[in-house]
Amino acid sequence: MGANYTYYQDTTAAYNASAEVPQNVEKTSTTAPVNYTPKRKKQEVQSSDYMAPRQQAEMQSTQLEQNSLVLPNRERQYPGHDWLTIIIFVAIALFASIRYSYAKYIKQLFLSLFNNATSTRMLNDKNYPVFHAAFRLEAIFYIIFPIFLFQCLNLFKYQNTALTPALLALIFGSSLLYFFGKKVIYLTLGLMFETQNETREYLFSYDNFNRSLSLVFLPVVILIQFAPLKTPVFIAILGLIILLLFNLILLRRGAIILLKKQFSLFYLFLYLCTLEILPLLLIYKVVV
Repeated sequence: MGANYTYYQDTTAAYNASAEVPQNVEKTSTTAPVNYTPKRKKQEVQSSDYMAPRQQAEMQSTQLEQNSLVLPNRERQYPGHDWLTIIIFVAIALFASIRYSYAKYIKQLFLSLFNNATSTRMLNDKNYPVFHAAFRLEAIFYIIFPIFLFQCLNLFKYQNTALTPALLALIFGSSLLYFFGKKVIYLTLGLMFETQNETREYLFSYDNFNRSLSLVFLPVVILIQFAPLKTPVFIAILGLIILLLFNLILLRRGAIILLKKQFSLFYLFLYLCTLEILPLLLIYKVVV
């Protein structure tokens, strides 16, 4: 027993009702603007979304060695002998005392080794300052030559031998005995063969050669003693070669002087070779 109801909607009322909704919306939108920006969803961040950090590589630096000048180091063979340095300094002071005052004499001295006329003029010149400078040069020679002789013995035969004042005094005395003894023999032979003037001229040339050698041996001895070289053998060999050349020039000068006297060649050979060449051979035998 139910009752069936039929609903008929008023179309005019329905139309009015539907037209009011957009009007209300427009009014609302003008008074309070609505933000229609869509909200982003928060997503879970996965580990794959991150950029992997760069692994720091180990930097290896290599420093190039720059080529630098390195001088060779040589230990002194006779350490602690400052007295030898003092002796060499005395020789340098003697040379410095005549370097500027007698510069002209030094030039004539080396010129006389090759020019006989210059040697004769210096022999006849009785100038006191010249003889004063000559005396100093001879002092330098007799100081330097024993040291050079010991250095050669130490380098070629008696290695690592300590130079003591007693040993240097022995070499110094032996050198004086050799040079002055040879002069005495020359003077004796000059009296025997009646060649006193020629012998005097030759001995003067002989002294000039020794004075010149003093100026040459001074830097040689200093280089052997103080040069920062592992072995200064080649400097000592150079000094021996210079000594040999000077003696050959001296032999030539002696032959020229004695031939002016019309000296016999046999006596000339005996006169010079016995006193000049034989001692050099003996020194070579002792050193080597």
